[in-house]
Amino acid sequence: MKIGHLIRAERVRQDMKQIVLAKGICTPSYLSKIERNQIEPSEDITEMLMKRLGMDPGKLQENDEEMEREFEKMLLKTYREVMTARDLNFTREKLEYLELNVPLFENDSLHFTYSLITFRFNMIVRIDSEKLKQEINLLEESIDNFDVYQLYLFHLNKGLFCYNTGNVKMAIHYYELLLHKLESLPIGEWEKAEFNYIIAVFYASDGHTFNSIDHARLALNFFREHLLMSRVLDCYILIGISYKRSDKFQDALEAYSKAMQISEEFNLHSEKGIIYHNLGTLNSSMGNREQAIEYYKKSIDYKIDPSEKPITILCLIEEYSKMNEQSLVSEWADKGIALYHQLKDENEVSYFHHFSLYKSLHSKEGLSVDIAEATIQHFKDIQNFRYIHKYCISLAEWYYNNRKYKLASTFYREGNKYGYIDRKIDKWEDI
Repeated sequence: MKIGHLIRAERVRQDMKQIVLAKGICTPSYLSKIERNQIEPSEDITEMLMKRLGMDPGKLQENDEEMEREFEKMLLKTYREVMTARDLNFTREKLEYLELNVPLFENDSLHFTYSLITFRFNMIVRIDSEKLKQEINLLEESIDNFDVYQLYLFHLNKGLFCYNTGNVKMAIHYYELLLHKLESLPIGEWEKAEFNYIIAVFYASDGHTFNSIDHARLALNFFREHLLMSRVLDCYILIGISYKRSDKFQDALEAYSKAMQISEEFNLHSEKGIIYHNLGTLNSSMGNREQAIEYYKKSIDYKIDPSEKPITILCLIEEYSKMNEQSLVSEWADKGIALYHQLKDENEVSYFHHFSLYKSLHSKEGLSVDIAEATIQHFKDIQNFRYIHKYCISLAEWYYNNRKYKLASTFYREGNKYGYIDRKIDKWEDI
C-alpha cells in the first residue's frame, strides 16, 4: 500500500526529522524511499511508523474507487459551502470534521486535494503562520504531481498566504498567473466569482483602483444573481474602498450606503462593524475627523470577532495622533497592544509595531529610536513599502525637531526611496 505521502505530510506537520521517525524501525534512507512512494513497506513497518506519528492504521483505505469518489464529492461540496458562506464558525466546524474523520487514502492525488482545501480553511481560521509556511512548502514539493485543478488551488493558496503575510505584490503575481487562463481552467462559476473578489481585494490593497472595481463588479454580478447577499455586501464595501482611494467620495458613500441597506434588509447586522469602519476611513479622507472617530468607535462596538478590531483601533489612533491627543493615543495604543497579546496570533504582529510606535511617539519621553527602527525593519522584512516610507518620515521628523539634522536627512532620504518604490517611480520628476 502506498502510504509515503501520508507519512511525510504528518512527519513534517509535527516537525519531526527523518532520523527520529526511523530510529529503531528502519534506516533514514529506507524511510526516504517510503515517503517518495518508491517502495511499499511491510505491514509491520507501516504500523510502527504510523503509531510513532500518532496516526491510526485502522483508517488506511486501499484503492476503493467508489469510496474515493464519494469522499471527493463531499470534500468539494464542503469547499464550496465554506467559501460561499464565509462564516468563521462554520469553517471551524467543517475543518474539524475533515481533520477528525478523513480516511487515509492510498490515492495520493485525493490526498493532495484534501491538503490543499484544508490549507485554505486553516488560513481562514488563522492558524499560526509558521505552520502554514511549513505546510505550503510541503505542498510545493509535490507540485509536479498536481493535476490542473490542484495547481489552481495551490497558486490560489500561495497568493493568499503571501497576502496574509504582508507581501501584496507577490500575491498579485500568483493571481495574475491564474487570471490569464481563468476561462480555460476546470472550475465552476462560483469559483470564478470568488477568484474575482479576492484579486479585487489584492488590487485595492496595492492601489490598482480601477482593476479592483472591475473585478469586484464581476464577483458582484454572480453573488447577486444567486442571492448570496452577504457576499454582495462584501463587494459593495470593496467597491466603496476603491472609490475612496481614487477620491471619488460620493461614489464611495453610495456603495457603503448600499452595503448598509443590505445589512438591514437581510439581518446581516454582524457586517455593520466593517461598514462603520469604512465610513470612518471615508470621513477621515474627507477631513471629518470627529465623524470618523464616531464611526470607528461604532465599528469596534459592532465587531464580534476580536481579530477584526486591531485595524479599527489603528485608524482611531491615527485620528487622535493627527489631533495631537496624546493621552487618547496612549490609551488606545495600550488597548491595541493588550488585544494583540490576547489574540496570540503572530499574523497580527504588524499591529503590535504600529501601536508601539504611536505610543512611544506620544509618550512624555518622546519617540524611542529603538522602537522606530524595529518597526521600520519589520516592514522591510515583509516588504510593505508604504509603511517603511511612513515610519522613516516619522523618525526623520523626530530627529529634525530634536536638531539632529544629519540623522534627519538620512531618514528623509530613506523614506523617499521607499516612497518611490511604493509609487513605482524612479525619479522625483515622475511624482
